[in-house]
Amino acid sequence: MGLEVRTPRRNGRSKRITWAARGVSVMAGTVIVGVLIASPAVAHSSIPADKPVPPNTSASNVAKTPAKGLGEHEKKKQQKIVRAVVNSEGNLVKRQSFGAASATRVGTSTGTYQVCFDVPVNKGTYVASIGLPGNVGTSAPGEITVVGRIGTDNCLFIQTYNSEGVLADRGFHVTVAYSQERRR
Repeated sequence: MGLEVRTPRRNGRSKRITWAARGVSVMAGTVIVGVLIASPAVAHSSIPADKPVPPNTSASNVAKTPAKGLGEHEKKKQQKIVRAVVNSEGNLVKRQSFGAASATRVGTSTGTYQVCFDVPVNKGTYVASIGLPGNVGTSAPGEITVVGRIGTDNCLFIQTYNSEGVLADRGFHVTVAYSQERRR
């Protein structure tokens, strides 16, 4: 007989639970969580939901089906990266930027910037972070947002904020990964 634990119940009586019973309960919960986590992978596999899984295929094999990546449906495209480092005044730091054409503050708005690149980036992925140019010093904490600039295909609209969410001038780094059609 295993070690017993008494747990109080609402009506004042205690219920006896052995450590073995707790172990079974934990294992069942782990299996359920594993099924819930694996379900999205199976749901997004290459096997249509309306067709049954072939008899020699287990759910674990279906979940291991590799996702179609750059090698499959992006064969005609080539991934490129451009980047810009901008100081809090809105000036492009050219020695740390690659493929960036310009950076400016938008009007007299605090914490509002435009960064333009030499290539179209409107179909790319943008990642920005608060940061100083160079490798010396510590940046003031803050937040940043980045979206494509309306009316152009090669510029981004960026706003920087302090920790309280109020627009503030902050230096930042932005990287764009984009696809460029290959010429044949």
